[in-house]
Amino acid sequence: MDMYGSSYQPNPNQPYRSRRSARMEAASLILGSIALLSCTCLYLAVPCGALAVIFATLSRGGMMSYTSKAQIGMILGIIALIATIVLYASVLWYAIHQYGSIDGFLKAYSDMQGMDYNELMKQFMAK
Repeated sequence: MDMYGSSYQPNPNQPYRSRRSARMEAASLILGSIALLSCTCLYLAVPCGALAVIFATLSRGGMMSYTSKAQIGMILGIIALIATIVLYASVLWYAIHQYGSIDGFLKAYSDMQGMDYNELMKQFMAK
């Protein structure tokens, strides 16, 4: 009996069970791949990339090292997040550089669509 009053004794004939989660490793790998393939879609790449990193971290199960599947899933998730951020930041930079400001971009957009700029701004402010 231990100091907590439990008389549990591990069975030496029972095989050791790893605390790692193979399903979370696989989920991390799949979500990392999806995030990398869809890095042009902001609403899909960011959640999938973040979940890939989270699942890879949780798949360790208290161990200090990652398995190869978890490492690959985490790397793919991080690369996808970085690629998505760089892609959208460069598009925003290009739009500001090309049109001078966000207002300039909205004016060019309203001219292309045949809408009045003031009407467009009222719609944006109403939301």
